[in-house]
Order: sequence, then C-alpha cells, then structure tokens
Amino acid sequence: MSHRGVWPLLIAGMLMVACAGDPAPRTSTPAEVSTIAAASAPTASPTNPTEPASLIASAAATAAPSVLAVTVPSTLNTNAVTAAAPLDLSQIAIPPGNGALILVDAGHGGDEIGAAANGIVEKDSNLEMAQRVQRLLTQSGYRVLMTRVDSGRAIGDIDGPGQPQGFSAQRRDLQARIDIANAAGAALFVSLHSNGLNDPSANGIETYYNSQRPFSAESSVLAQTIQSTVISEMRRTGYSVRDRGALDDACLRAFQGQCFPLFLLGPPRVTSRDETLRRGGDPSTLGFAPGQDAIASRATGMPGALVELLFISNWEDAQLLADDTARETMARGVVLGIARFLTENPR
Repeated sequence: MSHRGVWPLLIAGMLMVACAGDPAPRTSTPAEVSTIAAASAPTASPTNPTEPASLIASAAATAAPSVLAVTVPSTLNTNAVTAAAPLDLSQIAIPPGNGALILVDAGHGGDEIGAAANGIVEKDSNLEMAQRVQRLLTQSGYRVLMTRVDSGRAIGDIDGPGQPQGFSAQRRDLQARIDIANAAGAALFVSLHSNGLNDPSANGIETYYNSQRPFSAESSVLAQTIQSTVISEMRRTGYSVRDRGALDDACLRAFQGQCFPLFLLGPPRVTSRDETLRRGGDPSTLGFAPGQDAIASRATGMPGALVELLFISNWEDAQLLADDTARETMARGVVLGIARFLTENPR
C-alpha cells in the first residue's frame, strides 16, 4: 500500500488502555489517542541496530501464576487492592550492573493495537521505538527493563480464547506494567506512545506527567526535560516539529465532577463492581472477591512520564514516524532527557 493509502483511524484502543477504568466515554483529547508505530518499521542496519531484548526480562505470567494479595472490604472503600495482574514477579530478571534501572514501557500490545493511520500501527511502532531507547540507554550504562518484548501484552496468557477481553484485559495489562516497575525497584517509568485524532491537522510532540503524586515535582521535571531534548534533537537534525509542551494529566478527563488521569501515571484508582460490569468487565478476573464491591489499583512508586511522539493521524508527522533517521533522533532525544534528568536528580 502506498503511504497515501490512509487506514481507518482506530482511536478507541489507546484511551481504553491508557485510561482504563474511566466511568464514561468522552471526546478524545490529543494525549488520549496514542498512535505511534511503524507498520513497516525500518530494518536494522549495522550502524543502527534494533537489539533483541536480551537483557530484559519477559514479564509474562507463568502457566499457573500466583495472584497478588487482595484485601476484601465489607463496604466500598479505598483500601481494597486489585489482583488485576496475575503476575509471577519472581520471573522478572533485573539486568546486572550499577546503572540506574529504567522501566521502558512500549504502549499497547496484543489485540490492543492503539491507533492506526497512514500505514502506521501504534503497538508495533511503540515496541520498535522502545527497543531503540533500550539500546541507547544500555550503551550509555543504564539498565533497562521492558514491559513487553514482543507484540503481545505486558503479561502472558491474557490474549486468546478463554482469556479476559476488553476492559478486563486492558486493566490487567496496565496494572501489570505498574507492578513490574515497582517490583524491580525502577528509578524511572517512561512510557512511549504517539497521538492520533480524527482531526488530521493536529500534530506535534507532547509529554505527560501527573501532579498528584508524592514525587510530582520530579515527574514534572522529567517530562519537561524529555520534551525539551526530543524537540531539540529533532530540530538540530533538521526536522521541523511542533512543541506541544509538558502537560499535567491530573485532570485529563473529567466526569461528574471527578478527574481521571492516565492510569499509568496517576494515583491509585478505585473501581466499583457496578462500574466494572457497565464497562463490560468481569469482576472475578480483576480480583473482586464474593461480596466485594470495590477494588483499588496499585500506582507506580517512582517518577514517570508518558511521551506522545507525533500524530500518526497527521500526514507529515506519520512520514517522520516512518523515517528511520527521524525515529532514531526521537529515541536519542528521549535517552538524552532521561540521562540529563538523572545527572541532575540522581536516584
């Protein structure tokens, strides 16, 4: 297919994944519809390899995974803990060395493809970009842990016949990414995505952080630093891109007077049994015990940022996402931002 053969824009997936647990559909905002990914990602060359995830642990669940502990409340409360990620944390192999451990999250995976347009599929591009960032970070002396190393979800046994689908699968997948970072003791959580909207004129790069966490000041600096270095690297290399800034996601969506941030960056989120059912979820697969009417997610325990690298729904941005040099430049910008942040804020 020629580059001008525009695929239907698939937006629902990104927001369902990034904000799983929100109470009602809403109009998309730039950060919500993640859409990065080269359907035909450039082939690696000797000077610009895409390393396999040899140093990264597979976070897939074992055939009979243990379930994380659940507190069963008699009434709705915020002390309930979700067992949404049946993850065998003992299987997480942390790379050796003394460098800071960076959790690199390639957004989406499995049947959750994110968005697709202009010949680009987000989940594939996210993974390829994460592998570039992994390679550059490793070469710089950092240790890297990936939330996924193939086209599947962050944890295994979640796709396919007999497995949770829709809301349940999305929530389990997102919770697993958080649990992996926490269990490994990662210094930073960096999630890689791209944007997409029905408006093809929307373009540029933006980075999100959450202002409602104990380490929100650090997350803000991390997001601003990554945003700055990615934009600087792109412009230095000759690419003209719009700088959309570093943005607070604390009230990315609002419903009935309540704010909802991105699931990966925000504080613990309480979800009721009724809401789970309304959203098509299966309470039993998300850790609800009989009679339990609410669960709460586990939040990340370290500064984090979610980077939206261009809009695949914009023709010019999509051409950059399909360009090997532009992709390497963006990956380098992400790594330079992480390195600068850790130099100035050792962890």
